[in-house]
Amino acid sequence: MRLIIYLTAIAMGIFGLGVGIQPEYKIEIFWGILLPWAVAAIELFMVFRAKGKAPQLMTKILMTGFVGRMIIFGAYLLIIFNFYSFAPYPFMFSFSGSFLAFHTLEAFVLKSLY
Repeated sequence: MRLIIYLTAIAMGIFGLGVGIQPEYKIEIFWGILLPWAVAAIELFMVFRAKGKAPQLMTKILMTGFVGRMIIFGAYLLIIFNFYSFAPYPFMFSFSGSFLAFHTLEAFVLKSLY
């Protein structure tokens, strides 16, 4: 559970950095960080829960998480770009930056588990 707190601290840091640079784009930055944070938190929670029960289940969770993540992110980007009027550059920078940061954190966590 401590990693979820670290994940949230990273998300808040990215949000604070983005809003500090461009305060007029705080809504776009928030929406760009929200889904990558939520997906990473849910996947880490599922991995730690599976690690306690059956370590063999972790591979299945990681594979379904990868496919689910791509489907969810694709649908999210499609909905955001078609139904919400906003500045796309701050959104994409915050989305891609938080995606890379959270994915890197997950990789370090998984490396420490094995």
